[in-house]
Amino acid sequence: MRHVAGLALLLLAAPANAAPEPPIEESALRQHIAYLADDALEGRKPGTEGGNKAAFYVAQQLQRAGLRPGAPGGGWYQPVPLTERIPLSATQSWQGAGGAFTLSPGSFQFTARNERIALDKVDVIFAGYGREHPEKSFADLKGIDVRGKVVLLLSGKPKGVDDVPGLEVRRQAIARAGARAVLALTGANDPWDLIHDQLEQGRTTLTDDIHAPLEGAIAFPAWNALLKAGGVDSAKLAAAAAQPGFRAVSLNLSADIAAQSRLRSYVSVNVIAKLAGESRPEEAVLYLAHWDHLGLCRPAGVRDRICNGAVDNASGIAVMIEAARRLADGPRPQRSIYFVATTAEEMGLYGARVLAARPPVPRDRIAGALNLDTVAIAPAGEAVAVIGRGRTRLDPVIDRAVLAQGREIDPDEAANAFITRQDGWELLKVGIPTVMLGGGFSDPVRLATFLAGDYHKPSDDLDRAIPLDGAAEDGALYVALGRMMADPTELSLPDR
Repeated sequence: MRHVAGLALLLLAAPANAAPEPPIEESALRQHIAYLADDALEGRKPGTEGGNKAAFYVAQQLQRAGLRPGAPGGGWYQPVPLTERIPLSATQSWQGAGGAFTLSPGSFQFTARNERIALDKVDVIFAGYGREHPEKSFADLKGIDVRGKVVLLLSGKPKGVDDVPGLEVRRQAIARAGARAVLALTGANDPWDLIHDQLEQGRTTLTDDIHAPLEGAIAFPAWNALLKAGGVDSAKLAAAAAQPGFRAVSLNLSADIAAQSRLRSYVSVNVIAKLAGESRPEEAVLYLAHWDHLGLCRPAGVRDRICNGAVDNASGIAVMIEAARRLADGPRPQRSIYFVATTAEEMGLYGARVLAARPPVPRDRIAGALNLDTVAIAPAGEAVAVIGRGRTRLDPVIDRAVLAQGREIDPDEAANAFITRQDGWELLKVGIPTVMLGGGFSDPVRLATFLAGDYHKPSDDLDRAIPLDGAAEDGALYVALGRMMADPTELSLPDR
């Protein structure tokens, strides 16, 4: 019934005599995916030879499609400076009212910001979720001085509360306030073994990001025991932290911690290409898709240790390249269209964050952006779900484009559960209307099956069947929608 209702709404807004865009060629998509997801690229991790090859391939293909360099300042590449920190060793002890306390081996992982850090008898604060949301009575650290302290920060969010900033945002805010250490406290149901292994392999962030001198994480049983050593009931304190009006608590604890890390700084790139507009070249529509993946994601000695990322996101890059080719071969758009292959999405949407901070045209001249990620998971014929539906002014033009393609739109907003997990989120945060759409997001069971199965695993490769007919159909929709968004009569810019 929801699809019937959605179709009725679309019929009211349908463009007259609109000819549907034919699907993208599946063979072309497979060729791009085969190259990008080949073992030779070792998972396309930024800062590796395989990652460099992937970025060069995308630039080469966009040039062959007839596009010009589009990065700010000229050229094909927008630099994205990154720093990797790999923990080498850490020791710790805590002094409470009942005496000394030590976390058990394997129950924590600490990383030094600048290779070495030593904390001596530093006071400890429990910050709850570290929220700052005064209009909802959430101000966990209001009036609390964290300078020089070890701050314990719950990593998740309270049940039923959706607008808690991500852990990284909260951690940076506490670091900016002068904390000596910010340590995330994992939840009872969090996969600690996986979290520990990921942190042990190192963490990469933007080079100019804010970090406390020491960062890390502590397993649920360990921090419960630690809080009790500080003279508090951990369960009651955690429950209180979920309530409005909570304030951070100074614990009867001090910490002695020493840690060493290995640092590596390098520059990765966003690839940016341009199809110049005819009458309004200073205005723009953006396509984006991330070219990176996880690299060697399993330990040495394992039979298959490469996370190839065929669906995530070689498929999105493949569709973007072929959409660029189709648009370049067609009528010249009124607005300029930029195609951006972002880096370091898997590390934290970092390439998209740099793009949002330094777009190729001013943000208020961008009519909208279309993100392509994890495209090839559904066959053709599925309803179109939109990540970002109801959040931008793009809904009416999306509805017209979907109907013109002879497809149905999924009118609910269930897909928005993934809105913060994709590059478009960084653009949305700075006011650029951005959506991600396709048939792959309309069936929650199919999507959950992929996420629980091949997603972020070595099995996401071309050794298994990938439904490229659905990706080809979605590619046609992206082409049609891009043409409409580049037309000022279909989508106007807000008045300045």
